[in-house]
Amino acid sequence: MPVKYLVNWAIWIGGLSGVYVFIYLQTPLAQYGVIWMTFVALPIYFNGGAKPEEFVSYVLSMVVGVAWGLFYLWCIEKLAGAGMRGDIATALVVGVVCSAQCAVHFIPPLAKTYLRVVPIMFGAISMCFSQGGGKVIPVTLTLLGGLTLALVCGLGTRFLTPEGGWTLPGSRR
Repeated sequence: MPVKYLVNWAIWIGGLSGVYVFIYLQTPLAQYGVIWMTFVALPIYFNGGAKPEEFVSYVLSMVVGVAWGLFYLWCIEKLAGAGMRGDIATALVVGVVCSAQCAVHFIPPLAKTYLRVVPIMFGAISMCFSQGGGKVIPVTLTLLGGLTLALVCGLGTRFLTPEGGWTLPGSRR
């Protein structure tokens, strides 16, 4: 890609990210201190090379990832509550549940559904861990915001010519 293209796309991405952050900080979500999670979801979608038609799959997989994260934490809590050391309980649960999660979502029939994007599931699981299983709604909405921002950042390429000039989508290039 030409440098001009990359610079203009970077301006698009930065401008949209700034607008997103401003709007987010005007909402009730700001009080939870999880805006940074936006920039966990964004690169998973963006760097995964997701196409706009895969957005729904990423969103649904992210929601499933939040559920998996809560399940991991519940299992760890139960084992620790039964007297197992926390580090051992965590390692055991992560090893077992991670294997199950990957198998369930890598192998048909779920691998052929919207619930197949394991990288965003791991991002969501990590965000659940970071909050100790709390703030589930703000976490989920912020991750959704990050995916949406990534989608719109990617769509910005439709406003660029192959040489990197600005254009309206659908106009002659």
